[in-house]
Amino acid sequence: MAVIGIDLGTSTSEIAVYKDGKVIVIPNDKGNRITPSYVGISTDGEMIFGEDAKSQYIGRPQDTVREFKRLMGTDESVKLGGREYRPEEVSALLLGYLKRCAEEYLNETIEEAVITVPANFDDNQRQATMLAAKIAGLKCERIINEPTAAAMAFGIRNMDKDMRVLVYDFGGGTLDVTVLKMFEGILDVETSYGDTKLGGKDFDEKMMNIITRKVYEKNGVNLDRNNLIVLSKLKEAAERAKIDLSFVNETTVTLENIVLNGKLVNTQINITRREFEDEVMDLVEKSGVVIDKALKDKGLTYEDIDFVLMVGGTTRIPVVRNYVKNKLNKNIRTEINPDEAVCMGAAIQAAIKAGVISEENSLVITDVCPFNLGTSCVTEVNGMEVAGILSTIIERNSTVPITRSQIYKTAIDYQTEMNIDIYQTLDNNCIWAKDATLIGQFMLDNIPARPKGEEAIKIEYSYDINGNIKAVAEVLSTGHRRQIEIKRAINMQDVVQNEVAAVLDNYKECNLYKKYKMTIEGAEKRLNTLGESEIKKELMRLLNELKQYIIQDDEDMANEIEGEIIDLLFDID
Repeated sequence: MAVIGIDLGTSTSEIAVYKDGKVIVIPNDKGNRITPSYVGISTDGEMIFGEDAKSQYIGRPQDTVREFKRLMGTDESVKLGGREYRPEEVSALLLGYLKRCAEEYLNETIEEAVITVPANFDDNQRQATMLAAKIAGLKCERIINEPTAAAMAFGIRNMDKDMRVLVYDFGGGTLDVTVLKMFEGILDVETSYGDTKLGGKDFDEKMMNIITRKVYEKNGVNLDRNNLIVLSKLKEAAERAKIDLSFVNETTVTLENIVLNGKLVNTQINITRREFEDEVMDLVEKSGVVIDKALKDKGLTYEDIDFVLMVGGTTRIPVVRNYVKNKLNKNIRTEINPDEAVCMGAAIQAAIKAGVISEENSLVITDVCPFNLGTSCVTEVNGMEVAGILSTIIERNSTVPITRSQIYKTAIDYQTEMNIDIYQTLDNNCIWAKDATLIGQFMLDNIPARPKGEEAIKIEYSYDINGNIKAVAEVLSTGHRRQIEIKRAINMQDVVQNEVAAVLDNYKECNLYKKYKMTIEGAEKRLNTLGESEIKKELMRLLNELKQYIIQDDEDMANEIEGEIIDLLFDID
């Protein structure tokens, strides 16, 4: 059974598989290798994805969502068809669509995937990605960083090379800069830094400003960005103009059927590449700060870099490419499609994991912890005890797997308990724990009651290659220990069931629901009688798929899944 690689991007998403000794980028059901990261609800009430959802965005923005990757790991929601969705729910719907495209292309069931994330995604964002995969019915034991995946796509073709590569990964929503050392089939990640709030969508916003300004100069009226229809037309026009100016020196933007001065009109403006470049130069230079930060963290200079590997759609913009080339004075390698490099690397990692690529022919990857991990403590500052100081235990860019520990003392007299907080941050200069992200906490009890400072507590953190974090606190005088594990593949069955129920809630309103109602109700009733087991997981997966096919109005696939459910129920009984 194939394991696929997925690049779940802000602007676009791609899927690939390693088959017959090569990586194949899998087309979607429209025959396209690049899928716009759009999810929508059609006029018939069906879920639609990719090109279909994008094409209705201008006319039905209230029933279409995009750029939801930027909200992963937050409490924010998106509105689709009159109801609120969590970002991981919408991501799960898109992943489910990509999964079905892969199954149709490969003519086999897909149950597992390697999914990529920005290198500087924090733990909450990574867990949200894992949850989305689980909701979509995909086993995802491995998440890899996007620049590392891109380097794998390049490295598999250059296993005999010995060089240091700077991967400049500028996508639709994020920027990652990673430096890797390649030697004898080994990819050694040395340093990584990024900005999860800087991407091609920010360039779109700049283009929107140009268009708005020029429309005002021509017509004396500001475009109403509070109007969803106007805003959607403006966004689409900005994206098209940005792409056009990567190939031509001037482009014409046409806005059709927009309201100006109370009238429905069409208006045209011209924009030059120079105007666009002047507008976005601050964003381009901001990416240079990220480059310098990544190199400084490892004590590297421009001279230490052999070449630059450009990845991500934003690197197609000439001013971006020229800026990096001139700044580093290095050759830019572009032989791998920047839109497909990440999914290709994910497919290679999936093939290595599945044993399709033998160990002697595969790459060995050493990655780094992308953030500082620490705890909150009391520290003496200028003779005064100050609480809430962040004490770093594992430093950012440490090679993983890694285990590190620090010794702390009790802070008050006769203290018998200590609350252990686990924080993460990208900021090497972060002083206060409140400025970092809290990702877990637990209580260490049974500390002997003694005057403050007389009991020593060892706090040990471990971070493995799959991003699992383990924290152990030990009273050194007694050996008493408490611990917590924050796993990338954390057991979230109850959460997943709730999320699936929310995502698929509208399946009961679909045309096919009545046909499969008895099967679903019987399976769900049987599900409640099963303990935690592989059979229960399989039944949950099949039920979720059946509901998705009901939403898609795909009767053939729904019949097939219903048959599998009935067979499984028969075996259970």
